[in-house]
Amino acid sequence: MSRPAFRRIALTAAVALATVVIAAQPSAASAHDDYDEPSVVLRSTLVGSTPAPAGPTLFGRTPGTAPWVLDKGRVRVDTAGNFDLRVRGLVIPTPPANGTNPVPTLSASLVCNGAVVATTATVPFDTAGNARINTTVAVPSPCLAPAVLVHPNAVTSVYIAASGS
Repeated sequence: MSRPAFRRIALTAAVALATVVIAAQPSAASAHDDYDEPSVVLRSTLVGSTPAPAGPTLFGRTPGTAPWVLDKGRVRVDTAGNFDLRVRGLVIPTPPANGTNPVPTLSASLVCNGAVVATTATVPFDTAGNARINTTVAVPSPCLAPAVLVHPNAVTSVYIAASGS
């Protein structure tokens, strides 16, 4: 093999190796998005409640007296207190509601360190079970074992959905 041919092969191999190494490195944005979000206190899906005795009492709050199911729900809270909760299809599947929501408003509470530390104002909650809470709450530091409870009609002693899966 001639020297120029060997150099071309070596140069091609070096470029190919560098391309593989560069492509394998995560970008700054994806590394932050996937691994390191120090400002996020809680990011979770939501789950509907089951009445007692099967449904647990959480942080001194009892589940609603009817079962609640949820098509889709999520919550995100950060250290600055930005609180964003969305529910879609949070309804009572059994009679007399038959897959609708009979409650006109809902609110939510943030739990940190085993206690409720903030509760949002009520927001409209339509009969299809859709609502969004986008507000700011006070978040203590540290906020250990964070959770969110969703309340019907600002009745904070009862929850109809909670963070989790």
